Amino acid sequence: MPLARNSHGRAAVSDAPWPQRKRIRLPLEAYTESGTICSVTIGLHNRRPVFAAVRAAAATVEVLRDRARGTGVPVYGYCVMPDHVHLLLGPSVDCDIVTFVGQFKNLAQRALWKLGVQGKLWQAGFYDHFLRSDEQVERVVEYVLDNPVRAGLVAERGEYPFSGSLVFDL
Repeated sequence: MPLARNSHGRAAVSDAPWPQRKRIRLPLEAYTESGTICSVTIGLHNRRPVFAAVRAAAATVEVLRDRARGTGVPVYGYCVMPDHVHLLLGPSVDCDIVTFVGQFKNLAQRALWKLGVQGKLWQAGFYDHFLRSDEQVERVVEYVLDNPVRAGLVAERGEYPFSGSLVFDL
């Protein structure tokens, strides 16, 4: 069978008897383009509510803050829910969105292992949505920050300690 190259340059069988998987990730260039803003949702493995524990959620927010500071990635909004994380971010000159999310997941998992959390933490990959030009960043940030209210975790947005913005004063 002839070999073809996939998007990562790896050899792939082109005459497979089953249909090829649809690419779920856009080309890397989309995640590096200056000025783009991406909404990312990262799920926990088996929807395990690890972040219902205050220490785990607080450690994850600290990892997010440190990684954003270290890479220059603007985090417009974030919310650490019990079983998933929402991020609204853009690339920096030194770090694209895919790399940032991978580093964040890795470092958060290591921090949580130190707290005694065992096993696999994250689902593979993440879900993303690039904001269109007609979507206002502040409104999307408000939507992200309202997640705990919609989930019934708090009555008002400001009451939830594991959400915020590293760009805007909210």
